[in-house]
Amino acid sequence: MKRRGQISFRSLLFLVVLAWSSAISAQPDQKAVSYGFVSPNTKQNLKLEEAIDGMSSAAETQLRAEAMNLSCVVRTRIRAFRALGSWSDGAEHSVMVRFTSDEDMLRYIVSRMGRDAQQKYVIYFHPEPAGPVNLYTLRTPSRGLRALSEALTRAGIPFSTIVPLHGTTAIYVIDLDRDLRDKILAAAKTLHATVNFVPGKAKLFGDDFRDRARTVFEQDMKTYETQNPNLPAACDARHARHAKKATKQ
Repeated sequence: MKRRGQISFRSLLFLVVLAWSSAISAQPDQKAVSYGFVSPNTKQNLKLEEAIDGMSSAAETQLRAEAMNLSCVVRTRIRAFRALGSWSDGAEHSVMVRFTSDEDMLRYIVSRMGRDAQQKYVIYFHPEPAGPVNLYTLRTPSRGLRALSEALTRAGIPFSTIVPLHGTTAIYVIDLDRDLRDKILAAAKTLHATVNFVPGKAKLFGDDFRDRARTVFEQDMKTYETQNPNLPAACDARHARHAKKATKQ
């Protein structure tokens, strides 16, 4: 009886957190904290351990640096995190970006990253009060990435992005069909994780062929740059220009 009461209390606590998160997100604002997910991986059929090792690769580091370097272009700070994209039958190292953005800006950034990383597809999530998709975030004490990936698979969660942080690990699940709620709550209990969600809009885009995907990304970039002429240079180019000017003085 005692154990059953504890489980009911924890379930109620999760629901309270979920309701609070939803209420906070339902504020009409064109710009919001948004998320993009882009992998630097171009290999096929990576094993989980290979994907985990790839999180420390030069390609991963380069893509993170590029994302942060674009902060000056869109005039807002872009944070980029090492991440593990995990799904029921595969995995790959990835980069998650987070920044305050409208949807057009968000799409521009992930398109630019996708083009430069030679990706087939990229995905983003932008909060919207009446959006048809939910983004769940679980936060759990740090533990092995393999153990987390396997626990999520056992819970029936088909895809997730795992982001190791200092002392904790964040797990992001885009629930495209809004049918994963119960499985996510069950996984959160198993992992002793807090959980919240934000409604919004998600978009997976690109193409099965890399050359066609590049065309898709470049078209998105061109559209944004046409609508926003005279965008500033990337941070490293600006710094180089300022340094050159200072040297001449």
